[in-house]
Amino acid sequence: MPFTPVTKVKTPIADKSTPFNVMLAVAGTAEDLVLVPVGRKGRALSLVNEGPGDIAIVEDAIATVTSTLVRDGEAYAESGLEISTKISFINVTPSATPVVRGVLWSGPPVAN
Repeated sequence: MPFTPVTKVKTPIADKSTPFNVMLAVAGTAEDLVLVPVGRKGRALSLVNEGPGDIAIVEDAIATVTSTLVRDGEAYAESGLEISTKISFINVTPSATPVVRGVLWSGPPVAN
């Protein structure tokens, strides 16, 4: 039986945590949820939308109501990211100013 080599996958390091606990200040206006530390890349994100209301989030852009939806009371987590600047969020529920808390893990940029 022939030997089949296994492809090595190296996961980029995420060694710095940036916790956040943010209330949307102005209903209907996108705001920065968390900024990626200078000289690093955001690698993993974990958050909880404490409400009231649903939110939409997006990385490296300004959130709109059509961005990734996170409902009131739900958690969201993702890894394997390459976020350069920020995570932005906006309320989807009219007039709501939800509270979102979580952590962004970041690491140094990967050399090619």
